[in-house]
Amino acid sequence: MVQIASDVTPEELQVFLQDTDEQLQLLDEDIIKLENESDDETLLQEIFRAAHTIKGSSAMLGYDMMAELTHAMESILDKLRHGELSVNTEIADALLAALDDLRILRENLTADQETEIDVTAEIARLEELANAESVAVTAGPSEETAAISVSVSEEGRKRLQELLSTGSKAYQITVAIEPGSPWGAVRFFQVLNDLGEKGTIIASNPTQEEIEAEKAGAALGLILAGMIEQDEINEVLGEIPDIANTSIDPYDPTQATTTSKEKDPESDDELDDATAAAQEIVDSAAETQEKSSGNMEKSGTQETVKVSETVRIDVERLDSLMNQIGELVVARTAFNRISSLLTSKYRDDDDIFALSKTLTNITKITDDLQLDITEARMMPVGTVFTRFPRLIRDLAQKSGKQVNFVVEGQETGIDRSVIEHIRDPLVHLLRNAIDHGIETPDQRKVAGKPKKATIRLAAAHEQSYIAITVEDDGGGINGAALKEKAVSNGVISPDAAARMDDHEAVDLIFEAGLSTAEKITDVSGRGVGMDIVKSHIEALNGMINVETKLGQGSKFTLKLPLTLATINGLLISSGGVTYAIPLVAVSETLRIQPSEIQTVTQRKVIRLRDRVVPLLFLEEVLETGSSNRDPDGIIHIAVVKMGDRMIGLVVDSFKEPQEVVVKSLGNYIGEVKGIAGASILGTGEVALILDISSLIKLVVMGE
Repeated sequence: MVQIASDVTPEELQVFLQDTDEQLQLLDEDIIKLENESDDETLLQEIFRAAHTIKGSSAMLGYDMMAELTHAMESILDKLRHGELSVNTEIADALLAALDDLRILRENLTADQETEIDVTAEIARLEELANAESVAVTAGPSEETAAISVSVSEEGRKRLQELLSTGSKAYQITVAIEPGSPWGAVRFFQVLNDLGEKGTIIASNPTQEEIEAEKAGAALGLILAGMIEQDEINEVLGEIPDIANTSIDPYDPTQATTTSKEKDPESDDELDDATAAAQEIVDSAAETQEKSSGNMEKSGTQETVKVSETVRIDVERLDSLMNQIGELVVARTAFNRISSLLTSKYRDDDDIFALSKTLTNITKITDDLQLDITEARMMPVGTVFTRFPRLIRDLAQKSGKQVNFVVEGQETGIDRSVIEHIRDPLVHLLRNAIDHGIETPDQRKVAGKPKKATIRLAAAHEQSYIAITVEDDGGGINGAALKEKAVSNGVISPDAAARMDDHEAVDLIFEAGLSTAEKITDVSGRGVGMDIVKSHIEALNGMINVETKLGQGSKFTLKLPLTLATINGLLISSGGVTYAIPLVAVSETLRIQPSEIQTVTQRKVIRLRDRVVPLLFLEEVLETGSSNRDPDGIIHIAVVKMGDRMIGLVVDSFKEPQEVVVKSLGNYIGEVKGIAGASILGTGEVALILDISSLIKLVVMGE
């Protein structure tokens, strides 16, 4: 069981977890950058602050294991930023290993089953590195701990007089820390916090800001006022570790050293620090109320403070709102249909005109509401991307390859329901890019390429979809060799292979039958895990396309919907059933004469400009019964495309494009080949959503 302070509330723990997650992610990103930007002082400062923040907050939580580990990290980082150490791979490895341990420690706070971990070895490693090349620093004179002079501002003096007039007592307190303790700043912060709960801290030396910046010496002086006795103060201080000795004396405000606003500008910092320390640590309830109204007292003046107008919303509530807006979209469509019928029937009726006008307004409000809720659920795709530089670094080192990892479009927004499912596919793609895509430095040199390969991860919006690209400049994929491998493994028949060109054969990497543990050495290919990638993407109503050129590299493009709740679809009818084709897959619609259909290698096809497009008769594939085609003999074809693959779906008729709410078929019906889901239209009719990927696969591979 993780040991933390017994008085930590669930709310405090949640704040700690959220803040720690942010700092851990920042450390993960910045430590990777540090290897290439070791002279960036701003970057070092940012890393140091992140480690320092985790150390302080974990110490306050009583989570000593995490606090000790971050302190060891902080020691190295402090010497790096002061030029006493230089960044190298060994230091980066140690910091990243410590970061991994910190993640485990963080997860142990919420995990049902705690992961056993001993950080002593990692702490020892960090300490050894910190002392290996350090420059000796001459210790300064010991600080006076018997008494610390504390300056009180004019505002602080007035506040003190107010408290004394109500019966409060005032004390001057000095706290000295054990010599050699690494926790001086943390203990001082605890002193200010714990005593601030018992009374009002008028001023302190060092100030809170100085303590947080670790500009604190061996002793802390402060002025405390409140309805508190000296014994109570001793009791509070007695519970704080690492305190060597204390002195507590009555405080006479008439003998106080005051600061004034009329002092020279350099002394203004002392005034502001003292006042801020008093206000930030004490009078918490009153100050919180003042902040919430946008005002707070600072340095004796009223200063307007802009309050962040944000609020945390539970994701389940956002999911519920999204489902409800989906149903509202269906109702809106039904209303608009009824309005159109009534308008055509009672064209000159004033009430019908008013109804139509009202429905137009409702439609606009519904569209705006849907957009707002969708945007509220959006997250930057960078929340996933930022985890990959570490993955790339570790894999490249393990495989002996050199990689320049480029990330673009991290700010691109995507629905949280989608973002939860894209990490694993991207991990597979990036891992395979390093394992099988790019060459070793020696191989690249022979091929006339730079020793360092480039892997590019990018995201961008395309209409109602997001396109995520994983691209490398490696050896590419040999489609012909991959096709031969697929035939030998029994994945496809020789006849199917004969009908494929090399470009179509490249898509065989997504077949489960080729996902073996054996490396495809005669193919600069990917095999392992790519079937998982494809199934993940298709489960999101998305699609994946691969482009490759031997000797030059490969490019995988994932097209994903911005949200899983609704899609824009083209409604069609076939065999008496209504279907929705995701618009992103529709290339064009055709109306042709039967004479334009030809037969090539026993397959019905049409010629569309410069290419031959195979046909798929939907009612035959889905076994929905006889067709109800145009009595004039016109053939209706929806040309759909996935990557460079294209087929023509022969249907009975086209209906209007429409936004539809996606519903799962459920466990009772299960998985149906060719069907991705269902939707209820505004008419109350059920429309089945077509799985274009599986239909194209049915034509190309003859499955």
